Amino acid sequence: MPELVEAYVDITDGVTHKFLRALTSVRRLSLSLSLSEVMHPSGMIFNQLVHLDLYTYAEGWWDLLTHMLQDSPKLQTLKLIDDYCAGIETPIGWKLPSSVPECLLCSLEAFVWNGYQGRQGDREIATYVPKNAVCLKTATFSPKCSDVGKKYQMLKELASVPTASTSSQLLFD
Repeated sequence: MPELVEAYVDITDGVTHKFLRALTSVRRLSLSLSLSEVMHPSGMIFNQLVHLDLYTYAEGWWDLLTHMLQDSPKLQTLKLIDDYCAGIETPIGWKLPSSVPECLLCSLEAFVWNGYQGRQGDREIATYVPKNAVCLKTATFSPKCSDVGKKYQMLKELASVPTASTSSQLLFD
């Protein structure tokens, strides 16, 4: 059987469990869909996934992120991408995983957030990952904001986040 190495999924309607189940052996995955479109079935583990790009413009992306962290034990690179002007607000009180995901304890080395907006819910996610990713080497944030004062405030807040890894670097792009 051929091995699927990389997949880019951009679906706005009707993602089936069978379709996603076919991707569980992929190593690199780009997801542009929301949890409301994908009701997460139990037992779907992405055992080979090492690189995940998750687009953050669709409602429910934060819940999909939680599931992908919990179900991707070998994840090494997590990239969140917000390339839309009017992205969906991350909810305040993001539902944290019930326990620290295995990928944060054992394998995640790079966390990238392109288009970081610094909203309350965004900050919760942006602090959770570095606080819990033991193997993290770099956390890179590229703020979307063009206002220098606001951008400085966002970067200042991120710089104060304690990290689980003693060798991790916080980078601002």
